[in-house]
Amino acid sequence: MAPGIGQSLKAEYLTGSERLRLEFEERRSGSAVLMGRTALVDDLAHKLWRHHIDPDLAQPKGLALVAIGGYGRGSLAPHSDVDLLFLTDQPALAAEHKDAIRAMCQDLWDVRIKLSPTTRTLEDCDRLHRDNPEFNISLLDARPLAGDYNLFRQLRDQVIPRSVLRDWQELVTLLAEVNEARHHQAGNTIFHLEPNIKEAPGGLRDYNVSCWLGLLNGFSRTRDWSKALDSFPVSLRDRAQEARDFLVSVRCFLHYRAGRDDNQLNWEAQAAAAEAQIGYDGGSDAAQWMRYYYRQARVLGRLFTTMVDEVVPTRSTLFQQFQNWRQRLSTEEFSCVNGRILLQQPSALLSPQHFFRCFEFVAQHGLKLAASTAQRIEQALPSVAAQEMSGPERWEALRAILIRPYAAQALRVMQELGALGLLLPEFRAVESLVIRDFYHRYTVDEHTFRAVESIHKLRSGKKEGNRGLADLLEELERPDLLILALLLHDVGKANQDDDHVTGSLAVSIEVCRKFGLPMEDEEMVCFLVGYHLDLSAAMRRDIFDPETIHALAERVGSQERLKMLALLTYADIGAVNPTSLSPWKAENLWRVYFATANYLNRSVDNEPVHATAKDDQVARIRLLAPQLGRRLRDFLEGLPQRYLRMHSGEEIIQHVEMASQLGSQPVQTNLKRLRGNFSLTVITADRPGLFATLAGVLASWGMHILKADAFANGAGVVVDTFVFSDPFKTLEMNVQEWDRFRKSFDDVLSGAVPLETLARRRQIRKPKAPKVKVRTSLVFDQDSSSHSTIVEVVTQDRPGLARRIAAVIAECECSIAVALIDTEGETAIDTFYLRRRGKKLSSDRCEKLKAALELELSS
Repeated sequence: MAPGIGQSLKAEYLTGSERLRLEFEERRSGSAVLMGRTALVDDLAHKLWRHHIDPDLAQPKGLALVAIGGYGRGSLAPHSDVDLLFLTDQPALAAEHKDAIRAMCQDLWDVRIKLSPTTRTLEDCDRLHRDNPEFNISLLDARPLAGDYNLFRQLRDQVIPRSVLRDWQELVTLLAEVNEARHHQAGNTIFHLEPNIKEAPGGLRDYNVSCWLGLLNGFSRTRDWSKALDSFPVSLRDRAQEARDFLVSVRCFLHYRAGRDDNQLNWEAQAAAAEAQIGYDGGSDAAQWMRYYYRQARVLGRLFTTMVDEVVPTRSTLFQQFQNWRQRLSTEEFSCVNGRILLQQPSALLSPQHFFRCFEFVAQHGLKLAASTAQRIEQALPSVAAQEMSGPERWEALRAILIRPYAAQALRVMQELGALGLLLPEFRAVESLVIRDFYHRYTVDEHTFRAVESIHKLRSGKKEGNRGLADLLEELERPDLLILALLLHDVGKANQDDDHVTGSLAVSIEVCRKFGLPMEDEEMVCFLVGYHLDLSAAMRRDIFDPETIHALAERVGSQERLKMLALLTYADIGAVNPTSLSPWKAENLWRVYFATANYLNRSVDNEPVHATAKDDQVARIRLLAPQLGRRLRDFLEGLPQRYLRMHSGEEIIQHVEMASQLGSQPVQTNLKRLRGNFSLTVITADRPGLFATLAGVLASWGMHILKADAFANGAGVVVDTFVFSDPFKTLEMNVQEWDRFRKSFDDVLSGAVPLETLARRRQIRKPKAPKVKVRTSLVFDQDSSSHSTIVEVVTQDRPGLARRIAAVIAECECSIAVALIDTEGETAIDTFYLRRRGKKLSSDRCEKLKAALELELSS
């Protein structure tokens, strides 16, 4: 920046910016900040134009400075970008002022403004930029700042109108596609627990797109620029403006809090915004503040959907054919036009039966309500609510929706319009409810709807790779009870205590009795709700231990209950977040179901579930690899049946060959990719603290252990297998590192390289501070296994945790028979089957180990 003027302008701008910040702290008005910062930048641009381009703000002819995008519409948040257009109709003139334009931009950058400048001719602005339609859209907000005003009028009055009339259909289609991709990336839901208030569905971007669609549609019809608000549905205008003002205030708060263009409403920001009562004066509780946020986001999401439906043209002949096919679905009550449901007899909505059949139609066909239909439903809602329905009538209406393939879509619409509460008022308690456990991605109600959705996708064949579970669904006698249990399984979370199951069960009993369900139906629903965590808990134990399966079978009691519980568990885990149901978790779920089903079928009490599996497996291996001979027998001697169940014949053959090489190479390793993660098998001679050492090597490379198994045969040969993720892409992106990775295990186990030295060499980046404090819990179980003491550790997840726990176990002279590692968000749930000298731990040993673990995990 030029001496003198530069420092003066920078001081003025920073002083003005600080004044706006202080005013925001006092008034909490985001709209005032947007207007104030726009005026500050305007003043700065005017002064720099006079200094660099022309002392006369209206000169030179043929060159104009134009604000576009958010700056053009006067919506500059504290740290948002400033979009400037240097417009010309004389390329030679723009070239002549090239250095002056660059100097002006540099001065703006020096003031710490995030500037996005572009120099364009009128001809450029008259062309549809298919690879960058956002530029054409930004011109809709064009506003003159300096230079040739007649040139700007040409842009505003001739070029943009001509372009809009010529290209508006293609432009709005491109705009819709860009935003469809944006919504898809966000999972097509506003109910993220840490939303981006600008880009997420229901965010400020949705409001801006709605405005642009309104402008384009209005001009294409009237040939005149009208206010965007005039094109909004009357029922949404005031609510949309209120929602926009709220989100603008939240955005300003986030910018000031972070000191940068940060639009992520994370946990800490939610608590701070609630404490400061940004846009909401209903108290300082973060969960309640977020509920208000979701109500406002829902308004903007609905506005966006309505504007897209009304403005965006049909995009292809194939799409039109599909919509025409759907139009044949019309009935005496409903008609379908362009994939939207219209009412044939709007006045019939006042009847509760007709009212809820509208949602049943959505659930059957997966169509969306037309904006006029949604408006009429909202208008009819008070009248329908006044006509009290009996419990059995409410269940009949709800059941007709739940059993249909697009039930989740219908439930979301009902929730949005306030209709779901008429049938299931108990569900209102979890509407937009945030549970701050840093594991769930969505609100409680959205989690529930996604769980319902995953069940119906199984039936429609949309969940590839889960054929077994899909077959179970087809075998169910009463799938409606399963869906009802899913709706109720988390309603107890509204109590905000640690035991949501008890609360959910109490509500379920009340609901079933209000609905007038027969006792056997009530018992099934209440069983599913009351035990909906049990199958997940069993997956954290040794699922190949007959006693784990026996205990689960005792609680379940019947095949029908087991099928229902397996499906509910599948849906519940999968709806937590997009990656929560990993392939190995899905596989473990199926294994637990299959083993428990076999147990129930065979009604065996104390015998192993698969008494002959070992003989069959060994016989198959001998057929596959007769050359192993006695080596196979020696290797298998002393290994538990679980080992044979965990590994295929081909893997066992490989393990025997690896064990045969221990004389020449004392540490044998096998590394392979496994469904997006990695699997490492280590075969070596047993020694104290071996598992801890192996986990330490993995931690030194920055690997995150997902699960682990440890086996030892009678000769003291250990087979340890780890499944782990590679968060820093060390192995995924560098195949040449694989050999070094494997060698590091040999180096540490041989003593050539101390583990501490390896950890220092790797220099793994420092982990982020935890967002939530997890209380450590230790459970010692002497009853669930006849051969081991089971120790379950629930604690704060942290790098190297498995190594630290295993090291304490080794120091207490205990051996690990099985290790099951699991993580939910920032909570580690690790289960160890422990023995000492081949037996369960004594009471004294348990007390000693518990004290040592508590001390280790407290630091």
